[in-house]
Amino acid sequence: MAMKARLNQNGMTLIELLAVIVILGIIASVGVVSISTVIKEQKDRAFVANALALKESVSLYIQQELASGSTLPEKITYKQLYDAMLIEQIKDPDTGKYLEPSDSSYVTLVGKTPTAVCLKGEKRKLCSKNNVEGPIPISELSTDLLTDN
Repeated sequence: MAMKARLNQNGMTLIELLAVIVILGIIASVGVVSISTVIKEQKDRAFVANALALKESVSLYIQQELASGSTLPEKITYKQLYDAMLIEQIKDPDTGKYLEPSDSSYVTLVGKTPTAVCLKGEKRKLCSKNNVEGPIPISELSTDLLTDN
């Protein structure tokens, strides 16, 4: 009897080790897919947050222009905001590079109110709705409206 008890205390067999490795591989692959999805969602949200930062900078621009007695344009560009030192360079969530201030990203105004935003990154843009190119109303900004350049 003592001899049998010692025989049952052997280590794991090769098949048991392979089964454990396969199970760990499956768990790891599910984890990688889940993490990839979370990273993509966060990049999308960061893109929308950058568009909202552009809009907030326009609010400061409006106050500055009204205080100096200037008339407001219908469109204020990312380049104008950057040159007025009201916004820092925007970091593209997709590439990690800073977007060069340009006139292709802008906010439109109606009177003294920012109404719509168009933000173009290196790979994607938040600048079209229902396949129509143009600024997106601020109240409708969403990660669903991100499209490829």
